Amino acid sequence: MQTTGERVMRRSVRSDSMGRIGVLVGAIALASLAACGGDPDAGMPAHVKQRHLALEGAPNFRDLGGYATADGRHVRWGQFYRSDDLAALTDADLAKVAGLGLKLVCDFRSASEKQAEPDRLPAENPPAVADLAIGAESFMVKDLRERISSGDLEGLDLRGMMIEGNRQFATTFSPQYAELFERVTKAENRPALVHCTAGKDRAGFASAMILSVLGVPRETVMEDFLLTNHYTQSATDRQLLMIKAFSLFRADTDALRPLFGVEPAYLEAAFSAIDETYGDFESYRRTALGLDDAEVEAFRAAVLE
Repeated sequence: MQTTGERVMRRSVRSDSMGRIGVLVGAIALASLAACGGDPDAGMPAHVKQRHLALEGAPNFRDLGGYATADGRHVRWGQFYRSDDLAALTDADLAKVAGLGLKLVCDFRSASEKQAEPDRLPAENPPAVADLAIGAESFMVKDLRERISSGDLEGLDLRGMMIEGNRQFATTFSPQYAELFERVTKAENRPALVHCTAGKDRAGFASAMILSVLGVPRETVMEDFLLTNHYTQSATDRQLLMIKAFSLFRADTDALRPLFGVEPAYLEAAFSAIDETYGDFESYRRTALGLDDAEVEAFRAAVLE
């Protein structure tokens, strides 16, 4: 599936009008001022800052380590990462990523997304790349982009679109996630990174599956899923302000927030689809993800402590 929020975050606002460009410059300045000052992690649990790899070009890049499982073990740090795309990494960012020693990058973006914004990856000892593309044009992103730019959002059920998208991750696109596990369960493919464009939908579901298979409780899985809103808040606020400027302040940016962030209902919809189709998560894990009990135990033994 082509996740609408991710595509729109990159390409939703374009204009040839010099007047709009002038408004945009002012909006960017205001957004930059609004983003300055203060500790973005103030009041958050210590692990929120610890797991975040602060990159200028990929604000949603983070470690899945440290989470406790139901049996009292913890996911080892430095084994699994999740992120948005890597096309905008600076040289300094790239040096940080190289220091992780990634062996595998699982890329869920469509072919057109990759062509438009190819990832920057370490040149020395580069990781292998698994093409796990999830891309369908059912959301008609071009039409949606034009409507957002014009401020015409009437009749758009963005929250409903995101909910349906997450249901399809769990069902229609389960083969891509089965291939993910075929790869990350092998020691030679870790550390591994899962990513898409915004790092919140396709990669968000992938991360939820990794944590769930490892035995992390559902409430903790949801906590990790929702952390996207924390790590991307400043970037989202800037994007929405630019959209408002490009639409000459016609767009209702509050109505757009479901597209740019994540909500509990999104991941809950995926798990509901799993229960409806397979009965429970364990059956889904065996049937759709192709992981038998022995494989799961071996996987856990390797990456939990």
